[in-house]
Amino acid sequence: MSGVLIAEDEEALLEVFAEVVEALGYRAIRAHNGEDALMLARTEPPALVVSDHMMPHRTGMELLRAMRSEPSLASVPFVLLSAARPAGREEADVFLAKPVDLNTFEEAVTNALRERPPVAVPSLTEQKASPSSTRRGPILAREEVLNWVAHELKTPLSSARLNAQILLRKVEKRGAEDEVRSAEAVLRQLDRMNHLISSILDASRLSEGKVELRPRQGDIAVFLQELIQEWRDLEPQVDFALRGADEPVFLPFDGERVRQVLNNLLSNAVKYGGETRRVELGLGLHPGLADIHVRDWGIGISAGALPSVFERFQRADGEPAQGHGLGLYIASSLAKLHGGSLSVKSALGEGSTFHLRLPLSRRPVP
Repeated sequence: MSGVLIAEDEEALLEVFAEVVEALGYRAIRAHNGEDALMLARTEPPALVVSDHMMPHRTGMELLRAMRSEPSLASVPFVLLSAARPAGREEADVFLAKPVDLNTFEEAVTNALRERPPVAVPSLTEQKASPSSTRRGPILAREEVLNWVAHELKTPLSSARLNAQILLRKVEKRGAEDEVRSAEAVLRQLDRMNHLISSILDASRLSEGKVELRPRQGDIAVFLQELIQEWRDLEPQVDFALRGADEPVFLPFDGERVRQVLNNLLSNAVKYGGETRRVELGLGLHPGLADIHVRDWGIGISAGALPSVFERFQRADGEPAQGHGLGLYIASSLAKLHGGSLSVKSALGEGSTFHLRLPLSRRPVP
């Protein structure tokens, strides 16, 4: 039986990936770098490749493109993992951001092995790259440094999180409630660490103009309907109201990034909403703009704090110490990247209303 080839330079993460693959009933083939993975694939074409991106000798993207250029390996499904967002990641069958969730990883492996669509072999001219384009000399560009930081921090975090999820499954089977609570507490803290690392990297990339949007024409009303349902499922004790999203409103937007903005605003509305436990998400139209608002009836923000609320490392009055003060800066920067804006109206004891304004389409969607 052909196995699942796993390429990962971090030994601890390689072993936990292999453990999960073998628990699913497949044979795991281990490779510690991209060059070894390519050699093993040529020796015995695998049923699936799971590969980290940032590895010595050959990156995950280089491994993917080398396999796509060889007829015997071109149709092998490829799952790419990375703490960064490597250019060309959409060429892989599946891209998973580190730290990887256990259930998501298992689903990706199972689905990839169930469906093996043929992959077009790119031309040699598409594969060739000049040495100068892959190496910039001894001084790394800032983006490369950020990718390195993401890899070095998120790779051990991914290993710890996967092991914690496996541990949680085991203690749940034993019915040990105190151990279950301990494992869940570990996972919550690891998720906080991941959120902090992601926020620091996003803030750095945004300040340097390194974040690129991937806008697609879409119906923002449907997007908001789906988003509010996710929050209703996540926080059933909160009353989430959706206003003004009954009719289609088309505009170009990066769904992943707009979701990031609104998730931040909705999370804050839940956190600082006070005893009312009520949050409103609304959509309105102005000349050339869609106005999305998130409102709560909670503690509000003082007049003195409002002018700096979108600056880096700023916290609103009364915000818990664990807040890192980057969420609203990132949200505001992503709004500006869309050609829009983020603003707030608030008063102490009366709640807050944030307005995300995005440009409308200049032409209708066919």
